[in-house]
Amino acid sequence: MQRILLASALLALALPASAKVYQFKDWAMACDNIRHCEANGTQAGDGDNPVSLLLSRDAGPGSRLSAQLYVDDPDGGKVGKLTLKVGRIKWTGIDAEQAFSDAQTTQLLAAMLDADEVALADGKREWTLSLAGLKAALLKMDDVQGRVGTVGALVKKGGKPESAAPAAQPAPLLVPLAPPAAKPGDQKLLPAILKQLRAVDKACWDELPDAEHPDVQLYRLSASQVLVLRECGRGAYQGSYKAWTSGDAPPFHPREVPLRGSDGKETFLMNASFDKGELSSYAKGRGIGDCGSGASWAWTGKDFKLMSAQEAPQCRGIAGGVSLRTWVTRQK
Repeated sequence: MQRILLASALLALALPASAKVYQFKDWAMACDNIRHCEANGTQAGDGDNPVSLLLSRDAGPGSRLSAQLYVDDPDGGKVGKLTLKVGRIKWTGIDAEQAFSDAQTTQLLAAMLDADEVALADGKREWTLSLAGLKAALLKMDDVQGRVGTVGALVKKGGKPESAAPAAQPAPLLVPLAPPAAKPGDQKLLPAILKQLRAVDKACWDELPDAEHPDVQLYRLSASQVLVLRECGRGAYQGSYKAWTSGDAPPFHPREVPLRGSDGKETFLMNASFDKGELSSYAKGRGIGDCGSGASWAWTGKDFKLMSAQEAPQCRGIAGGVSLRTWVTRQK
């Protein structure tokens, strides 16, 4: 049962309907709720030396593609200046973390669309960026942004003007409310609140009994409300949590916090944390943490609203993974 709960939690960080993450061989692509799109390529699945190229583009006419290279030494050593080769391109002096200029990105994209791989070396080690799936990923990016058949398309260009692409939309406005400072006796509220919760949410205690020392946290939300987090399931490298808001005096009346993605489905909290009014969750795809998905919700004074979400779908040995943005807001 515990494994089922954790597996469900990994899948339940629901993405907005318009923010599906697509996988195309060695490339992944996602667009967020305002159609900002990101595509990331890595070494082939059986490759040892981690490399990533992240291509990003805002929605709307006239937006430019940006490219960010990341190269890692799997043995923890320092990567030297790199030579990059693809097609007729041979660039030297490339950094292990390199943001390419607009002109370089244009040249690089043209060469990559007619190649199978990008070769990189620093004199001690070699890296190979696979281009399998690149065209499909960029074609999907064009499709989501309404660019297919326009002069500004990345893959399938046409005669339609760039103005035919839908305009970019502003991110939803979110007004977070900073919680007040904790009161001296706040942590003493936990035993009484947890006693009530155990009576109404037996499953959480059945999955992870008190004898296994679950993580429990309490934070002040307002002059009369607190937030309680309790670990309800535990795997080898992460735990699932539930969250409740509660009064800070008897009879307390704790209520589970409904955390939802924009598709309306409830999510689980994984490796939960709370800081400065922001409730965060990050689910690792595997123990070394090179892939996974995360989200954060902001306290508005009334409830928690989705603030941001991202997913790193490629488990390719890159420390921390390469996250693709799937939800964004603007704060006032």
